[in-house]
Amino acid sequence: MRYDWILIADDLRDLAALGAPFRMMTTRDYVLQPKLLSGSRPKIINLARNYNYQTDGYYASLLGEARGHRVVPTVETLLDLYDREIPDDTASILEELLHKDLNKNPAKGPVPERLVVCFGEVEDERFRKFGRQLFDWYRAPVVIVTTTANGSPGKFKIKRIRITPFTKLEDEELDFFVKSLTAYTGRTWKSPKARVVPKWSIAVLHDPNEKLAPSNLESLEHWARLAEKDGVEIEPISRRDFNRLGEFDALMIRETTSIKNHTYRFARKAVAEGMPVIDDPISMIRCTNKVYLWERLVGAGLPAPETMIIQDKTDLEDVADRLNFPVVLKIPDGSFSRGIRKASSMQELREIVAQFLEDSDLCIAQKFVPTEFDWRVGVLDRRPLFVCQYKMARGHWQIIKHQEGGESVEGGHKSIPVAEAPPDVVDVAVRAANLIGDGFYGVDLKSGPDGPMVIEVNDNPNLEHGVEDEADRDVWNKLTEWFVKRLSA
Repeated sequence: MRYDWILIADDLRDLAALGAPFRMMTTRDYVLQPKLLSGSRPKIINLARNYNYQTDGYYASLLGEARGHRVVPTVETLLDLYDREIPDDTASILEELLHKDLNKNPAKGPVPERLVVCFGEVEDERFRKFGRQLFDWYRAPVVIVTTTANGSPGKFKIKRIRITPFTKLEDEELDFFVKSLTAYTGRTWKSPKARVVPKWSIAVLHDPNEKLAPSNLESLEHWARLAEKDGVEIEPISRRDFNRLGEFDALMIRETTSIKNHTYRFARKAVAEGMPVIDDPISMIRCTNKVYLWERLVGAGLPAPETMIIQDKTDLEDVADRLNFPVVLKIPDGSFSRGIRKASSMQELREIVAQFLEDSDLCIAQKFVPTEFDWRVGVLDRRPLFVCQYKMARGHWQIIKHQEGGESVEGGHKSIPVAEAPPDVVDVAVRAANLIGDGFYGVDLKSGPDGPMVIEVNDNPNLEHGVEDEADRDVWNKLTEWFVKRLSA
């Protein structure tokens, strides 16, 4: 029997009919006897017969969240989907998804008038993407979508989206529900061999479709296996899980951060909830802006390439005279080698600056320092975590070469034990990171004739199994310790 999931229902006979190998409770016991699960952090699937406001099913989801349990469906989902009109903007987005799925294979017929979505799965394979999108927004065991034609051939409208008790499903639909339940409860990063009851849970915000994500899925699964041994559960979440964030104890962001997208909103909410978070909003603000970074580095007396801030009235002839060609130009909030250009002539300098200033009142120019590789020093909690050399992409002056069509080429890497890395490189990197905070940072440096110089400090550095952890395999355990230290305090 598996105890990481608990099914609750108004009548245990409802659950017995499912034949699922899980611990079971009545909603009444779950609501009125919280001590039955004291000391554990279960995942609750609420399969009540009624989710109406102030019923046992409603209170099970409401109190589950108050107890720090992971509950499906959340009380927000219950309020959003039970007997309430779906907002027009939400309906239009979902209708567009259904139309796209339908257009891929229209020969199989129109959208059914009744579409049953169980844990994000749909029997009609054409609408799998729609089902998963719907589940990202409304995490519920069963959602029934009813559609109606809108008069145009092949066109339709979503009439209603309603959360539905599984007991109201028909025979074939019930069989599909059981299969979907089995698939959902097995979709986890946890190792099935482990028996440690998790004490803490860390949500990891990631996008599996991001081409240059700071950590790939395999790396996060590796971390989850290691963390589980220490009683820490690592669970993936997506940008659609904003309302679920309060269910977790901490947040780790493994998407490219920006103060203009959802990553910043997640970080802000995590801090408001009193959760330890990497990357915290202050670090994001400081690191994502290269103008701020340059000011901090210069103010602290740390070595950095000669830099000039450019505005629309800046004398570009003076920039060229002081820095000499080629000149490296950067937008304030670029990442992964994007928003960084090299000007080799006065004409290129003027063209690139004009483009950059269309979107920002400032950009920066730096003296070009040619090297075969960049140093990357990972710093966590004001101490060095890893040291790596990133080689330039072949035939290019950066470690990542972005090509037409969205493809990119990266140079090789070499991981070096912290104890064997050049002390001056490590020292300068740690001092630079400490200007930002006590979180997790990646400091990029170049080695010149006068020693190392800081290029930038990243709040969301790469951390991939087999790359950054190649020389120091304890990297992931130290990351877990960072969170546990703060949660325990």
